[in-house]
Amino acid sequence: NRHRIMKKFLRIVSVCAAAFCCCAYYPDSAFAGPSKPRKVGVQMYTFHTMTLEDSLPLLKNAGIKGVGLTAGQALSRKYPNVKRIGPDMNREERDYLKKILADNGCVPVSFGVYYTSKKSDIDRACAFAKDIGVPIILTEAPADWLDEWEKCCEKHGVKMALHNHASDSKANNYYDPKVVRDLVKKYKNIYACPDNGHWSRSGIDGVEGYKTLEGKIAILHFKDQKEFGNIKNQPVVFGTGALDMKGLLAELDRQGFDGYFLIEHEANYGKNLPEVVKCAEYLKTH
Repeated sequence: NRHRIMKKFLRIVSVCAAAFCCCAYYPDSAFAGPSKPRKVGVQMYTFHTMTLEDSLPLLKNAGIKGVGLTAGQALSRKYPNVKRIGPDMNREERDYLKKILADNGCVPVSFGVYYTSKKSDIDRACAFAKDIGVPIILTEAPADWLDEWEKCCEKHGVKMALHNHASDSKANNYYDPKVVRDLVKKYKNIYACPDNGHWSRSGIDGVEGYKTLEGKIAILHFKDQKEFGNIKNQPVVFGTGALDMKGLLAELDRQGFDGYFLIEHEANYGKNLPEVVKCAEYLKTH
């Protein structure tokens, strides 16, 4: 009887040891995944050939709630003078913006990329974001304006995130994640909005870019590209291009990223809803 008990004990020890070895052998990333469903939205430049009012029902029907408002889109045919959404909108126009978002069950999660040549506009932009209920303003503001952005964000209770275009941009060198990291790291209310599609166009590995910006990523413009390292913008449905989408998601999951993935499908304008839906489904299932 004692012999049988000892044999059973040794079998249990053996099984536990094997399990321990398996867990120890594989890296944590092999078992990593989002702790809760990903937050999925659309950067509305994707539908900029339509008004915001006409494009929001597309998101509602697709089950997508997050909306990245852009100044590059008109508001509504009801307000033909509002060619650009932003701080210049009056009270009536702002209330209508909030109404059509609510009517479609959509949540404004960002505004931008916001450009201005006047430093005095920063406060107006932050006040507009607070009024509309937008938590994050995306900009490519000059480096020497960041102190003012920090002050105005603190005043209005919003955040700013530096966005990047590709290395062919003549405005700045924000395509380099190390440059953005060094600019935003000291601020409480200033973060990064990395665009991995523009990183790819610049020959920058997205996984390494995310690692560089760890802890300061507020929101994402998320893309797949037909070719890595080609300066031409070639967005494709997630998982069908050359980028390591699973690796990108695994790195963000490792970091515990809990912000919005904004789909920005800059192709096939006016007919790109099927691609957007497929991208959203990829994020929900990977």
